[in-house]
Amino acid sequence: MRIAPEHSRRDARESRKRDPVSFLGIALAASALAGVLGLLGFVRQIELRTYDLRVVATARPASTQTSIAIVEINDDSIRRMEPLVGRWPWPRLVHAQLIDYLSAGGARVIAYDVLFAEHDRHKFMVGDTEWTGEESDRALVDATKKAGNVVHAAEASSAALATAGRSPTRPDGCIEHRPTMTPPFEELANVARAVGHTLFVIDSDGPLRRTSPLVEVDGRSVPSLALIATMLSSDLKSEEVSVRNEALNIGSFVVPLVPERIADYENKDARACRALIAWRGPAQNPAGLPTFESFSFYDLFYSQQQALENQKPQIDPATFRDRVVVVGVTAQGLHEVFTTPFGEGAIAGPEVHANIIDAWQSHRTIAPGPGWHGVIQTLLLALFVALVGMYANAWITGAAAVAALGALAWLSVSMFAIGAWIPVTVPGLAIVFAFVGDLAWKYVVEGREKRQIKKLFSRYVAKDVYDQLLADPSRAALGGARRNMTVLFSDVRGFTTLSEKGRPEDVVRQLNEYFSRMVQVLFEHRGTLDKFVGDMVMALFGAPLDDPDHAEHAVQTALAMSVALDELNREWQSQGRLPLDIGIGINTGDMVAGNIGSDTIMSYTVIGDAVNLGSRLESLNKEYGTRIIISEATRARLKGRYDIRPLGEVVVKGKSEAVAIFEVKQP
Repeated sequence: MRIAPEHSRRDARESRKRDPVSFLGIALAASALAGVLGLLGFVRQIELRTYDLRVVATARPASTQTSIAIVEINDDSIRRMEPLVGRWPWPRLVHAQLIDYLSAGGARVIAYDVLFAEHDRHKFMVGDTEWTGEESDRALVDATKKAGNVVHAAEASSAALATAGRSPTRPDGCIEHRPTMTPPFEELANVARAVGHTLFVIDSDGPLRRTSPLVEVDGRSVPSLALIATMLSSDLKSEEVSVRNEALNIGSFVVPLVPERIADYENKDARACRALIAWRGPAQNPAGLPTFESFSFYDLFYSQQQALENQKPQIDPATFRDRVVVVGVTAQGLHEVFTTPFGEGAIAGPEVHANIIDAWQSHRTIAPGPGWHGVIQTLLLALFVALVGMYANAWITGAAAVAALGALAWLSVSMFAIGAWIPVTVPGLAIVFAFVGDLAWKYVVEGREKRQIKKLFSRYVAKDVYDQLLADPSRAALGGARRNMTVLFSDVRGFTTLSEKGRPEDVVRQLNEYFSRMVQVLFEHRGTLDKFVGDMVMALFGAPLDDPDHAEHAVQTALAMSVALDELNREWQSQGRLPLDIGIGINTGDMVAGNIGSDTIMSYTVIGDAVNLGSRLESLNKEYGTRIIISEATRARLKGRYDIRPLGEVVVKGKSEAVAIFEVKQP
């Protein structure tokens, strides 16, 4: 059995190594497929979910600025104010007193996230005094005017509320258009420091991730409540805030905007530029504390009443000195609850405004990277996995793919922490597809080559030897070991006559049929084919795999060969072909088994006197007119019952001592 040595097999592996064309093909195909899938809606939704995870991972609620405070119109305030001023909505006088309180405390900006769209038409009692709605409105207007730093809310409608036939002019750039806006009633709007819209952009999958810093209504740009509060807190003038080159410029601070196509009531391909919200944290941090310092409306209203009565307020108004104060409704059932990256129903409008103001005051932004960055990132990661697969097995390639995914996740979170949103879904898919493509290549192409080599190799090497070498290639090294085993020689009788009378093609075909059947019998009895020498078969038992019953199996093989030959002869005679006969010699003893040869070509075989004796016994069949002759050493190891006839002792060529031999008859 000729066996390729170690370096020969290494050369074979090198010759089968994947060429650069296939390596690039896998990477490009994986990147292209991932890119196409990235256009699908559900893949985009997955990317947005990873965006949310990064928001949560990078949020730092503990580092919130103390320059922002929230006044909550919460459930407790609604309940405790009802005996004093009735049910919600409260008279405007109540809000006027809160503004007076905050203004007296030195609040820098008061952002009032409550819409006062219409005049108050109701009468109400405060203590023993009756107030009309007009008087209540006047109190709110006066308080707003006196404070001089109140930003009131306006509601920018959706396109669905548009009036048919309107054709407003649109400013240049990508400022979002809205057909209508509901401002505060006229007198209040005229005395407010500014009016800001409260439009929030809800993504299709539900969460609030973006804000529209500016909207255009009837040709006029209206800033958001958060933007105008940021401007006033930084003493910026309107001309210092603009939208240019898809970016919002707040003084020297630049907020990247994300342009997108939207359909409004007139233009189905309109543009809108929105800013991603750099969230500071949820309504409450993991410790159960609010991200932004919050106060109950009732507590401040009560503190104002104490101050009016010359009592020490429960909460000192100076608490709000130089702070941006956002006032809004957080009571259950009275406010709009927004799903955010932190979870459903966790944040109300005032908290959203506070997050946006905090981000812009501290110059924090989130912006997606350029599209070509994502393309290069996707291609490089796919190339990395494909390159590893070019030189490594599937396990190592899989580990490399997992490492690449881990590195991508780490990089995406690290970049997000500094304001860069890099995609992970499409590059992640490219990594997976590159790994799958590598597996497919190994199985379909390289696996096919290996299967072809295995099939070819198994024709020359016994299956046992092949399997053992496959499990332990080191066994293919030169060298051998002494072991007790049995050798079998089988030679064809009458082959010369057959070759003289028959055509060469017929002779070869008949000989191949014979060898195929004999090798089949040999393998069925745990034998190992050593070699063919002309019309002779040499077989081993007990090597390379251990077999304590090697003599038993050798004799069983000889008997089965005899039976198989008789069957072949009957078949050949029916076809008009000449029959064959065989002689089999079997001997057992110590032999040296192993790989013998040179560094370039070697053969797994056995050598020694016991081997030579087996060959001599096969030749004696001609003299004794027998088919199977075994030695005394073989007979002594048999355990089964056989028809054995002594043939006496003989001195074979090369031996000085007589050897007892026996015929094994076919039952």
